[in-house]
Amino acid sequence: MMIFPVFNLGPRDAVLLIAISVMLVLTVVFHWSAWELLFAAVAVIVAFVAGGMKPNKKNVLAFLKNSSDSGKTR
Repeated sequence: MMIFPVFNLGPRDAVLLIAISVMLVLTVVFHWSAWELLFAAVAVIVAFVAGGMKPNKKNVLAFLKNSSDSGKTR
């Protein structure tokens, strides 16, 4: 479902735009510097991108199982 069909934005993009606009309002109201706005925007964008990443299918803890089996005698 597209919220803004003219701009081809989906719901995730709309949430990102709302978060950025809230930070812009906070910058104006609380007199943040441009650096503070930039750092906050980068943090939100990094969280946005990380939230969209798919988990890795590899078994990350497999090496623990293999290392514990190496001490056993067969």
